[in-house]
Amino acid sequence: MTQLPDNHSTSGNRLLQGGLIVDGTGNPAFPGNLLIRNGQLQIMAPEAKIPNADVIDCRGKVIAPGFIDVHSHMDYFAIGDAPEQFDPFVAQGITSMVVGNCGFSPFGFKCDSPHHHLIENSLFKAGHGAIDWSSFTGYRQQLQDRGIRPNVLSLVGHGACRTSLSGFSATPLPDSDHQQMLGLLDEAMEQGAAGVSLGLQYKPGVFASRQELIDVARLVQHRDRILTVHAKAYSVLSGTYPMNPLGKAHNLRAIDEMLDLARETGVKLQFSHLIFVGKKTWPTLHQALDKFDRAIADGVDVKFDMFPYPFGATLLNTLLPEWVMSGMPDILHQRLPMLRLRLEALLGFRAVGLDYACIQISEPGCQQYQRYTGLSLAQIARKVGRSPFAVMLDLLDKSNAEARMIMHRYYDPEVIPHLMQHPAAMFMTDSWPEPSGIENAASFGSFPRFLQIARNTGCLSLEDIIARMTGDAAKRFGFTDRGLIKDGLHADICVFDWHKIQDNSSASNSTAAPTGIEQVYINGVPVVTNSTRKNVPLSGEFLVANH
Repeated sequence: MTQLPDNHSTSGNRLLQGGLIVDGTGNPAFPGNLLIRNGQLQIMAPEAKIPNADVIDCRGKVIAPGFIDVHSHMDYFAIGDAPEQFDPFVAQGITSMVVGNCGFSPFGFKCDSPHHHLIENSLFKAGHGAIDWSSFTGYRQQLQDRGIRPNVLSLVGHGACRTSLSGFSATPLPDSDHQQMLGLLDEAMEQGAAGVSLGLQYKPGVFASRQELIDVARLVQHRDRILTVHAKAYSVLSGTYPMNPLGKAHNLRAIDEMLDLARETGVKLQFSHLIFVGKKTWPTLHQALDKFDRAIADGVDVKFDMFPYPFGATLLNTLLPEWVMSGMPDILHQRLPMLRLRLEALLGFRAVGLDYACIQISEPGCQQYQRYTGLSLAQIARKVGRSPFAVMLDLLDKSNAEARMIMHRYYDPEVIPHLMQHPAAMFMTDSWPEPSGIENAASFGSFPRFLQIARNTGCLSLEDIIARMTGDAAKRFGFTDRGLIKDGLHADICVFDWHKIQDNSSASNSTAAPTGIEQVYINGVPVVTNSTRKNVPLSGEFLVANH
């Protein structure tokens, strides 16, 4: 791993004294002192005296590597004008992020594309200004010039690349565009992207053929990088497949397709946010995990990531079947297709175990519905005197399909500790700041909540959960000089109180700061001290995968 910029400076020597060191390997914790000098780590003997060092009393506290968020979308916000939007993530102990997920990335696309406006106006358009570059190198230069809060390692988005060539067209890519797409993705990895991400429930990834995905996976495998995937379905019935209530559960079909892709190509696969949307999907949990277990036993290099909440944020249009997305926006005004969609929605919600009360509008994306921000589609429907289905269509139409939601019933909450225990599970936020509307609690409390669940349920030991958040994550994504407490590594550190760590977010206050995070250092620079995060330094580095 090469770090940029190479002229990064740190401020002073600090001795973290008398803490319980959990080094990120999974090995037993041990009491000790940790020196941060010139941005690097050194484990010190208890009797060692360090002249001219600030001594920080860590008795009764855990000293751990900084947490690595393996699935983030903060790459767009890193090129915005509000770096303080990273502060809630840093305040929960996150020092590094893997960005460029779900097929989205602010680089890796065709220069001078006629579809550039679609890339700029993505789900994350409010997080940045004009994107006047197209390459990984151009993006890297932006971050070097601006500075960033945490460390960032980026994937290149297949969706962004494909959009630059054919927009949101549902037709197969012509061979010339297909080859150009592979060339652009390869160029991004050559320049330092950590791998490729797929977003198969979003336009245009939802339209990709199996051969297209095979070719992308083979390209990633050839580069010895990682392929991450937002799969085509996360519920027993999904519009991204033909509606057949008697066939294989769609979420299991989507898992099989991605595991088969990994078997056929040998690619290292990261299955993004393994969720089970709707009560009728929850019983498929054990079948899904069995599929991962069998694949791993067969030698497939696969893991999945998860967040610790029974809800998550996404676009309202992810509810739509592929045949509707391919006809947007005109199809929303066509009577017969909308009658068909209404029937499919009625049957689909019943089959999945969802209803319109589960769909909370976090940001309507249009002025007409701003007053209803934070309400469910069912609540809005009652207020405006229309059906929830009609409200959904109107929101999609007036927001240009950009309305955002928090979808509930992602998990049975009782299953979260069970998922956390699985050896393939990794931890993340999958969150971003909303410029207006309702914030996702994951931006403020994910990692404290993981720790809190592990402590309260005993599903993972302190050493094991820290290893998942740090050393295991670093190894998985190629952070060769971070994620562990080891002499000479970069000083990304989180000091917290294991007995008091707590996520304080709630339905009425999703932005509450956590309890128990006391010190956070990024490259040796203190960014959180005694749970304060004012004037957080831009101490992060842009990380480039090895060539």
